[in-house]
Amino acid sequence: MAAAQQLLQERGFTFEPMESEKNETRLLSSWDTPSTGVSRNGKLTRYLMVGLQVAPKQSVVRIFRLSRAMVGNDVEIATLNDKMKLEAQEQNADPIRNKGLSFQTERVAETRGVMNGIRATDLENELTLRLESGASIELVAGNIKSEDKKPARRGEDFYLQRWKQQPEGNAPVASARCGTEVRGLRKLLRPGQTLLIGEQLGSEQLPAIVGDMVCQAAESGHIVTLGLSIPRLEQERLDRYLTSAGGPADQDELLDGDFWRRPYQDGRSSRAVMDLIDRVRALRASGLIIHLVAYDTDLLKGNERDAAFADVWMKRRAARPEEVFIVVSGNAHVNVSRGSQWDSGYEPMGWHMLKADPTLKALDMSFAQGTRWACDLNAESNLDCRVYGSTPSQLVAKVKGLSPHIELFEGGVSLEGYHGLLYVGELSASPPATAPNAIPVRSQDTTPSSPTAPPRPPARLNR
Repeated sequence: MAAAQQLLQERGFTFEPMESEKNETRLLSSWDTPSTGVSRNGKLTRYLMVGLQVAPKQSVVRIFRLSRAMVGNDVEIATLNDKMKLEAQEQNADPIRNKGLSFQTERVAETRGVMNGIRATDLENELTLRLESGASIELVAGNIKSEDKKPARRGEDFYLQRWKQQPEGNAPVASARCGTEVRGLRKLLRPGQTLLIGEQLGSEQLPAIVGDMVCQAAESGHIVTLGLSIPRLEQERLDRYLTSAGGPADQDELLDGDFWRRPYQDGRSSRAVMDLIDRVRALRASGLIIHLVAYDTDLLKGNERDAAFADVWMKRRAARPEEVFIVVSGNAHVNVSRGSQWDSGYEPMGWHMLKADPTLKALDMSFAQGTRWACDLNAESNLDCRVYGSTPSQLVAKVKGLSPHIELFEGGVSLEGYHGLLYVGELSASPPATAPNAIPVRSQDTTPSSPTAPPRPPARLNR
């Protein structure tokens, strides 16, 4: 970012202060002084630079050129001939016209005139040359010490393998890293869209398909924020992992958090969720702009807990109006209707968020019968966490073998409190990430494409 800032300062721009998040920096330049003709028509230009750290020594910088028209008053220009001459001078003074346009931008520029918010690829290319065409260092000293690497604490078969691969920065939209296209997703995507995904915890399938959705949304050019039902106290640990190489020692450090070592592990800390986090790390390393937010809390219960969930997202939306939110939670929490089977006064997260954003979409999970990892009470009223069968209710049941897709209800919000369904297929259980046998077949896949996700039960709502 320092080199990018210098690049624009050399062109006479100064910079205004902007709020930045950890691992992300934003710089906004001043408006330039426009070149205008006698008629005072012209164009103002400024630049927005966004830098995102995607790995310990790897960052992505995007430079956007923001323009707006400035219209003058030509009443004092007496003759039509004089006006035509001045207009010709102003058109020839346009740097875009003088430089020439690529075939991708020519049609838009000619029909719309001033362009707003386009990538300044010329500046990005110059920045790349500055950073990557310098002389290298020759090491002649014999006292250079290598960095000490932390040893892995588990067997080799335990660890996810994406860290061994090179990022696929130029992979196309339909590449393997985004998995199977989730039908119906693209028509929902727009800047500022919020998608609430309700699940029954503990399946392999849901996290895998959510990973596909996040990837496909980011590949479409959106800035995406994925929300996971993990306590906010784990956010710093997650941030460190997302900017790491994702190796065995990094995975060990991630799993050292209290959330992953609870005596009773529900589906929120499954192997599939860990795999989803690692997939986000790999996608960021490949150049996609994806954030991960842990929004849960262990300190509140009931309505206060859901209100705290919603508060996290409403505050972030106020600060980040352009981001696409994909928020995963138990299906009771994403419900947009007040009340539940067990409490008529229950006010879920989705109910709070819908009041602030009527355009959000809450999707319940649709699936075929299978299994999931869950915690329930046994005959002695003790918690029993293990693999359970998962049979969908009639409202969300579908046959197995269909491709993942989103289906919106024609009447808007259903009586159950959802805008539609997200079909994920036949469920299979995903055990806790720290369990000795928590190594599903898909986790052995070395491709960063869609790993399978955890399943969810149908008739019971997650509290």
